[in-house]
Amino acid sequence: MLLTMKEVNKLRVVQGYMDGKIEMEEASRILKRHPRSMYRMVAKVRAKGPEGVLNGNRNKASRKRVPESTRKKIIEMTLGKYRDINDTHLCEILNEAEGIRMGRETLRGILRKGGIVAKRKVKRRKYRSRRERKEAFGMLLQVDASPHDWLEGRGPWLTLVGSIDDATGYVWAQFEEAETTWGYLDLMEEVFHTHGLPLSLYADRHSIFHTTREPTIIEQLKDVVPLTQFGRAMEELGISLIKAWTPQAKGRIERLWGTFQDRLVVVLRLAGAKTREQAREVLKHFLKEYNRRFCLLPKKAEAVFKKAPPMTVLHKILCLKETRVVKKDHTVSFEGLVLQIPPSKMYPCLADRKVNVREYRDGHIEIVYRDTVVARFSAEAIRRLLNSKSVQHRMKMAA
Repeated sequence: MLLTMKEVNKLRVVQGYMDGKIEMEEASRILKRHPRSMYRMVAKVRAKGPEGVLNGNRNKASRKRVPESTRKKIIEMTLGKYRDINDTHLCEILNEAEGIRMGRETLRGILRKGGIVAKRKVKRRKYRSRRERKEAFGMLLQVDASPHDWLEGRGPWLTLVGSIDDATGYVWAQFEEAETTWGYLDLMEEVFHTHGLPLSLYADRHSIFHTTREPTIIEQLKDVVPLTQFGRAMEELGISLIKAWTPQAKGRIERLWGTFQDRLVVVLRLAGAKTREQAREVLKHFLKEYNRRFCLLPKKAEAVFKKAPPMTVLHKILCLKETRVVKKDHTVSFEGLVLQIPPSKMYPCLADRKVNVREYRDGHIEIVYRDTVVARFSAEAIRRLLNSKSVQHRMKMAA
């Protein structure tokens, strides 16, 4: 029989009383026990020897212990349909879906004893100073994307394009096929439609947000900074685009991706999602519940989102714009295509004039001169032009 240091100390005090070295009041004070309890302990020591200081429940299973059948069931489910789920999330799922109620630490002990290791290993962390959250909802939104096997092989790889409010942790997100300018423009349109225009965005150094090309001579003379299509759209809307130099600088959304790759993957699996459309439907319900549970109250109650312009104006901003010079034959080159501008009574001659070419999400293109649309090409017309160009290219290669 092995005694702990605490039990050895109890035995010494009891032995001191039995040898007449200390009084009962002193023994009770040392062990912080009532004299009646001390008398019972002395009687046990006289009857059983040193074992008398042991607790009666030692080496006995607790009445609150999780039954062995439940333990086996948890291990089987964790190795089966609930595989690769972190302990906290698994505890919630067992409570809601299986009716098994227990604390996270109890579950963790069962899993570790069952040989199931933790999903994540705790890494040694570096020192970083704290950056306080922004004070109001809409003051700063962090934007980023997470390409991942969200459907776990049941469907194509998807990219989750998302944004998180710095003050409250409110999340907007949607699944896209890849990280593209259109994906971010669609995300911003959702934010503008539901809440309004934020004051600023915080993004990494991706070429979607910040151009890598050097300014031209004309841009240098005019002190103009070259912008990407996304940057140009945000500038037109008066939204500041701030550059994050390290992943840690936008740690809030980086941690969000870690959480979603834990939780959202499981929710998609349990829902049986196999396509992007199905994943988007699951994501809607997931975000609604996530924002309800995890959003924080900002320091200032009043949101600072600005009122968004009408959708007709937004569509003209949230598109791809390029400036082109009209040729002598009233054609414009754009994305390898030759677009013909038809004759107009308002502008009979546009040769050598600068026009804006706008490409919209549905694929149609407009040519605009002085805020007037002088040519419009439907998505079907653009496809015909592309097919015609492809045929001509094949004929040239055959010749």
